[in-house]
Amino acid sequence: MRSLVRPLALLAPLVLAAPAAALTFRAVEPFSVKGAYDLIIVPEPWNGGLFIYAHGYTADQRSIVPYPRDITPANIGTKLTGGDQVLQIPLNLGYAAATTTYRSVGWAVEDAVDDIENIRRHFVERYGTPTHAYIWGHSEGGMVTEAVLELASPAYEGALPFCAPGAGARRNFNGAFDLRAVYEYVCRDVSEARFVCHVCSGGTARCLEDADCPPGEACGAAEPAPAPADGLTRGCTDFVLGTPDAVNEQPKYGDLVARAVTACFGGAAPTPEQSARKDLFLRVTQLPESFVGTDLFFASVGLAEVVHRRTHEHHPWGNLGVDYAAPALTPGEQLALNRGVPRASADAAGVNYMQRFFEPRGRTAAKVLTLHALDDGLVIPENDEKYREAFVASGRPEQLVQLFTATGGHCGFSGAEHLAAFFALTRWVEEGVEPTAAAVQATCTALKPFAGGGPCRVMAAAPGERGLRVVERRERGAPLHELVCVGDPADCPSGSTCSPRHSCR
Repeated sequence: MRSLVRPLALLAPLVLAAPAAALTFRAVEPFSVKGAYDLIIVPEPWNGGLFIYAHGYTADQRSIVPYPRDITPANIGTKLTGGDQVLQIPLNLGYAAATTTYRSVGWAVEDAVDDIENIRRHFVERYGTPTHAYIWGHSEGGMVTEAVLELASPAYEGALPFCAPGAGARRNFNGAFDLRAVYEYVCRDVSEARFVCHVCSGGTARCLEDADCPPGEACGAAEPAPAPADGLTRGCTDFVLGTPDAVNEQPKYGDLVARAVTACFGGAAPTPEQSARKDLFLRVTQLPESFVGTDLFFASVGLAEVVHRRTHEHHPWGNLGVDYAAPALTPGEQLALNRGVPRASADAAGVNYMQRFFEPRGRTAAKVLTLHALDDGLVIPENDEKYREAFVASGRPEQLVQLFTATGGHCGFSGAEHLAAFFALTRWVEEGVEPTAAAVQATCTALKPFAGGGPCRVMAAAPGERGLRVVERRERGAPLHELVCVGDPADCPSGSTCSPRHSCR
């Protein structure tokens, strides 16, 4: 049965109001394949369709644990934790839902593609081929969604990548390295601002405090600082990935990232010097201040996990031959920045890995609906422009619809916005009605009473070329018309003016 053949006004109360009373589960099946823990839930009634969910980035090994067997419609909100609670959305709409922990943490795209394919095959063996198969995910899970469409089975008819790094892994990690390079330049005179672990008195184990050391040892001096392109030293990487409380994707007081950032930029009461450093960093990077800690987590722990766990010490990122062009800097500040930032070179093995896992090429027959907040300061919305370019280059632009919300930060979509996106995608796949921003916004508004309220901010937008947010890269020695400017006529040579896109024309 198709879920959207009836009018929305009749359907919404049926599938969303008091689901525990109207819905039962035909099957709840936790299982494990090759180190990943997986979960399939089939509702009763079941419309024959399947949604597989790809979760976002985590560095926490504690997330790789079996799913509970005693999940019911009444307790699913507490039995599933974190991002997995979103499985309730397709279940309440009559679709089977499945997900996986992946077999590894960090930049797990390679493993995740295999783990999700294992789920799909298992589902087909146990429950038959679904009438319609979909995949969806948030953040890194959005990229996993995009990768599965191109690297795994062609069985999927639709996909929902939310807040996804659609410009590809290499571009996004180049951006993380750029942030790290700028941070190292801005904080170069603050020794406590280095992303380092300390060494236990035994001389081997790493630590942040005495409790991290083996019995009888104390947490001693800081280790030598890593090369910025490494993110962290190998020993520190092993420590933080094995000690989940040592780091957090949203850094908190006392963890490795927060200690360093606070030393450079200050906390609630920064010194004038700390405030000046933060101001310079924000003018270079154009980041929302609220995202600084999270972005620098990926510019330290994120880089380190890739180098030391994925690419075997090969660097996928580098900035040789690059000038950073920050529109908010004076020409003098920009010159000093490019003279002072640390430099590193990428190597072919690292680049090839990140292109495989993953660089979108738009080669899918599935219908893809993306949703991204325009104020996302972690996975910036310009990613969607590059994702669209991939579909245009592959000759399949009609397979992609891109929508945005005016606000929401990183993946902060309301329940109604999520539901409206689900309705839009399934209607597109199953009834041939292509989504529009106006229609999805209207659906969102209609669903608010059944989705716990929350805003409806869906809109069409064109975020612009990749590069005018965070730190813009230009090839060293670029021609005159590519010089960056901030609007002051003096920024550009005689005979040219500063365009709205910050280029001298």
